[in-house]
Order: sequence, then structure tokens, then C-alpha cells
Amino acid sequence: MTVANSTAGGLAGLRAAIPLLATRAYLFSGGIAPLAGPVRTELATWVDQWAADPLVHRADYFGAWGRLRDEFAQLVGADPDEVAVTENTSRATNLALRLLGLPAGSTVLVDDTTYPTMAWAAISHGLRVRQVRPTPGQAPVDAFAAALDAGTSCVAVSHVSALDGYRHDLAALAGLAADRGVRLLVDVAQSAGVVPVDLRRDGIDALVGTAMKWLLGPPGVGFLAVRAEAVAADGCPDVGYVSARIGDTYQLTELPQLPTGATRTEVGLAALPLLAAATAGIRLIRDAGVATIAGQVERLVQRVCAGLASQGVPVDSPRDSATRAGIVVLRVPAATQLADQLRRGGVDVWGYPSGRVRVDPHGFNDDDDIDRLLAGIAAFRTGNDR
Repeated sequence: MTVANSTAGGLAGLRAAIPLLATRAYLFSGGIAPLAGPVRTELATWVDQWAADPLVHRADYFGAWGRLRDEFAQLVGADPDEVAVTENTSRATNLALRLLGLPAGSTVLVDDTTYPTMAWAAISHGLRVRQVRPTPGQAPVDAFAAALDAGTSCVAVSHVSALDGYRHDLAALAGLAADRGVRLLVDVAQSAGVVPVDLRRDGIDALVGTAMKWLLGPPGVGFLAVRAEAVAADGCPDVGYVSARIGDTYQLTELPQLPTGATRTEVGLAALPLLAAATAGIRLIRDAGVATIAGQVERLVQRVCAGLASQGVPVDSPRDSATRAGIVVLRVPAATQLADQLRRGGVDVWGYPSGRVRVDPHGFNDDDDIDRLLAGIAAFRTGNDR
């Protein structure tokens, strides 16, 4: 079953770029993206050039780096100098906290959406962490407002929760943070690429993310973006020859002039073979259009939720489209067995021993993928009822 829509051209092109989809319904982009043709080409080209003439890459270390930084900056509404390429989201989170220069002993407010690395990194940086738990029916922003006091320096959340797909209202959180004079740190690993995000429009002080999920890039590449006005003067003391921007001459006994923004955290070479590959992934997303992808994802999520409801399968994810994104979490006995059976049938999701199955539709997915998923779940449940 295929439903036509006015954005089919861009989404069809995105789907065509991923060979795996010719035979499989891949529905776990929030874990690791399927390999797209242009991403694979960039990886293979780097290796081939390395084998034939290593100096080709030596001459363009920073060209590929800058192109990736520019692509991510455009994706999230930042200036290139406000963006740094890192190894992963966790590294980016630690760097963001250092750049923000939050006062030692001050409090960082988190909630159930907050990826654990953000809380653990705050503790390791000498900060206190307090978890906010909204009461039933209470908006998260109101729960944060009630918990925020004079000792609070930052609100830290995952834009979209990996646990159930809940999506925060960033504008509301940013308004609260601005009113109370605290920083807003956002993990966009589960939203960048499938939910429009803009550093300035959304009032975010710092955001962190990864290439390997919804951005269709390879593992080993993360991102950090910090608004220039939010960077503390002494927020990141690490230094290396990349951040020092040294030329052919330098003084060993004098610290060079360092950049003032996020790029100062890039102290040594990145994983060079991955830079152009990550750039290719982001370009696929931007060519299709994040808003277009978001619309397709919401439509497919609605189909998943409706199909599960018709089967009587409980869903943990929010029912309101304004507070969810591309993650659907369903509750079933024998979740890992269900995921294994679906994989054998050509449908890729993820099952957890706790009885949860996660389904992550992307813009490249279509109605046939959802039909295969729902049919596979129905077959599994029928078989288990015998």
C-alpha cells in the first residue's frame, strides 16, 4: 500500500539512495542509520585515494573538515565558527559543559528524557544534578520552572527521548531559561535530521548530536554547537595543533592565540575517512528537506500507532503529535523474540529484555514498510497465543 503525496519526489530520491531498502523494511534509524550509496562512495573514495596517493588527503585535511562543519551549521541554524566536529555525542556533551563554564557546585536540572551521559558529565564537572519529574498532566516546562532556584545554572534535556519518543517544546524551555538567566543544553541525537532544529530560533545555548543515526552518517562522528555569546572565556583549556591553527613556524614556550568559539575544542585530527561520508549523509537529509522528512515521519508514526491500537498492543509513546517525533515504543511480552522474528522476515526494529520494542520510521520509509511491520507483529502474537 503506497500513499501518494506532494513530497514523494524528494522522499523517493532519499529512499533510492539506500540499497538495503530494496529488500528490507529498516525501522531503527534512531540506533544506527542504514548505509546510503553516497556515504559508501565517500568512504570508498577516501580509502582508494589513500592507497594510491596519501598526499591527496594531506592537502585537504581541513577542507573536508570545514565542509562538514558548514553542512551541520546550516542544518541547525548555527554559524560555522560555533560548530565543532567531535567523535560522538558523549564527547560533545562534555565539551559543551566546559564551554558553557557553569559555576562549580551549581545545579543542572534534568528529566526522564535526558540521556544519562548529560547528567553524568555534569557531575564529573563538579556540578549538582537534580531530576525533575512532572506530575500527571503537568507540562515539563512547568515542572522545570517549579524546580529552578537561585543555584540552578542549566536545564539539560534530550530534544527527543530515546525511551519513548517524547519531544520537548524547545521554545517553552528556552523562554524559561532566558527569563531565569540559566543555560539550555539540548541533546539532538534523536531529532536532528527528522525534526527542524535551529540554535537561535529555538533559543538553545548549546546542542550536541551524532552523525550515525537520523543524519545517515557513519559511527565515529559527533557534533557540538554553542552560541558564541554563551561561551565562557576560559571554558575549554585543552589545546592542540589544530585548535592553535599553527603554520610552519611556532613558539614552544608561548601559547598561541586560540579561537573563541566551539572550534577551539578541535585539538587534533578528526577521523578523516569519515568526514566526507558524514557530509554526504547530511546533504541527503538537507536535499530531501527536514520539514518534508518530519511530515513523512509523523504520517508513518500515526500509521504505526493506529495499527498497534487495532491489535490491542500498548504503546508508551505520546499520542499527541506535538509532543512526539520518530520513535514508537510498544510493550509486548518476549520483545527480543519479536524483534528477532521480524528480522528474519526482513523487518528491522530493536527489542529490549525489559519488554519494549522500538520502531523508528525515517523519511525514507514508506507505507509498505509499515504494512510489513504490522503484519509481522500480528503473526508473532498469533503464533504466541497458540
